Amino acid sequence: MRKIRRLLLWMLLLNKRILKQPLFLLLIALVPLLVFGVGRLSQESSSLVTAAVAPGSTDDEVSSMLIQSLVDSSSSAVRYIAFADEETLKEAVSSGQARIGFLLPEDVGALFEAYGSQKTKNLSAGALALLGVLLGGEDASKEMKEHAIVSYAATNDVVSKITREQLFGQLYPSLEKAVLKTWLKIHPDVGSMTEAQKDQFVDETLASYEEDYDFFDLEYLDGTKVEDDEIDRFIASPMRGLLAALLTLTGLAAVLYLKEDCLVGRFVWIPSHAHPLFHYVYLLIPLTDVALAMLAALCAGGSFTRVSMEVPALILFILQVAGFSNLLRLVLRRGDFMASSIPILICACLFLTPVFVDLAILEPVQMLLPPYLYLKSIHGNLPLWYMAVYALLAGTVSILVDRT
Repeated sequence: MRKIRRLLLWMLLLNKRILKQPLFLLLIALVPLLVFGVGRLSQESSSLVTAAVAPGSTDDEVSSMLIQSLVDSSSSAVRYIAFADEETLKEAVSSGQARIGFLLPEDVGALFEAYGSQKTKNLSAGALALLGVLLGGEDASKEMKEHAIVSYAATNDVVSKITREQLFGQLYPSLEKAVLKTWLKIHPDVGSMTEAQKDQFVDETLASYEEDYDFFDLEYLDGTKVEDDEIDRFIASPMRGLLAALLTLTGLAAVLYLKEDCLVGRFVWIPSHAHPLFHYVYLLIPLTDVALAMLAALCAGGSFTRVSMEVPALILFILQVAGFSNLLRLVLRRGDFMASSIPILICACLFLTPVFVDLAILEPVQMLLPPYLYLKSIHGNLPLWYMAVYALLAGTVSILVDRT
C-alpha cells in the first residue's frame, strides 16, 4: 500500500511539473478553443454547394414565391441564395460566391404549363431527361425552350449536374400540379370546373397522397442512429478527428521533454532497471491530462456517443499514442530528428486517417497511425480489440527495447 501511495505521489509531482510547461498548457487550452471554433463554424449558414437563383422578371409573382421556397429549403447539402437579376447572378458565379447559378424564365407559370402539356412519352422519361427538358434540352418542345431555366456554371462537372438534379427535385411539386391541371383540361368527362375549383381540386388531391416519411434510416455500424441535426452539422464532424490529432501531438511533444530530461540526467535517482517503465509512464501523464479535456470537449460538442464506448476507446487510444511516441523516440533517438518528424506525422494523421475524409489507401500505413484505429472503432467499423492489440504491442516493445 505504501508503494502504491508513493507511486501516486510521484505521478502527481510529475504532473505538476509538466503542467508548468507552457506547451502543455497551450495544448490543453487548444481543446476548448477547437470545440468553440468548430461549433461556431457549424452554426454558420454553410453548405457543400452554394447555388444562386434569380428571376427573369421582377414582376412575376410565381418566380418570387419559387425563389423564396428554394431559399427556405436550403440545407447542409445545397444552399440557395437569391439575387435580383441576371447580371448579379452571373457575377456571383464568376467570383466564386456561388458554384452554379439558375436564371428563371420571365414567366415561370408558362414553364409549368408547357411542361404539363407535353406528350405522355416525354412525361414517362427518366429524371435526367426531364431535367434536360426543363433546361431547354434537345427533347424540349418549342414552348419549353422559350421558357427554359438558364444554368450558369464555371465548370460542367459532376457537382453541377447533381445540383441541377436537386433543383429538379425542388421544382417537382409544382411540375406535378401542372401535369394534373393539364390532365383536367384534356378530360372534360371529369365535370366542368372553374380555374379556382381546379386549383383547389389539384391541391387537395396531391395533399391526400403526400407522405411525410423518410425512406432511409441512417445508422452507424454499431446501431447508433444518425439524427437529422447531426447530418445538418456536417461541418462539425471533423472535431473528433482534430482532437485525436491534438492528442497525438501531445504524445510527440511529451517525447521531446522526456528526451531533454534524459540528456540532463534529471532522473538518475531512479534505478536503471526501472527506466523503461518510467519513460512509458512519463508519457502517459500529459496524455491523460489532455484526454480528460478531450472527453469533456466531446460531451460539450455533441459528439459523445455513450460511456461504454467512449471511455474504453479513449483509454486504449492514450496507450496507443504512448507506445507509438515511445517507439518513435527509440527509433529516431536524436531530438532534432524527432522535432522534424512531428509536422510530417501530424499531417499524416490529418490526411491518412478519417479526420476529414476516409481514404482507403495505404491501409497498412494508416493503421500504424494511432488516430486511425480510434476513429474507426467509435461507431463499430472496427472492434476495440484492434486498439488493444496495437496498444499492447507498441507499449511492450517500447519498454523491452528501451535501453536509454
